[in-house]
Amino acid sequence: MVGFFTILIIIFCLYIAIRNVRKQRQQRFKKIFKEIKCTCQACGNIWFYGKQEVKEISVQKLENCGNAMNNAGADMLCCSGCLPAVFIPQRQNIPVKDLNKCPKCNSSAIKKGEIIHEV
Repeated sequence: MVGFFTILIIIFCLYIAIRNVRKQRQQRFKKIFKEIKCTCQACGNIWFYGKQEVKEISVQKLENCGNAMNNAGADMLCCSGCLPAVFIPQRQNIPVKDLNKCPKCNSSAIKKGEIIHEV
């Protein structure tokens, strides 16, 4: 009889241990989203941006740099580097949004704060 209750206690302890491990895993794998909240000091406009927009803007800046280098290289090949060819771009630059300016009034007087969302 003592062996049966001992086995029940061991099974119950294992059950509680497995349940605690599952809870810890669920808490560990919470998704955390960070956003930047910007408030314009001039007009009071509020807007948000995240990591994805920062990455997109850096890619656009890199692409603009590549386009400028391509234009310069093509200009040097034309007529052995004539000056008027410099002012005729083959590839246009992509307009890049500035995250440090208000989209409404274009003021650079902004206040930033970080907001964290746990999902």
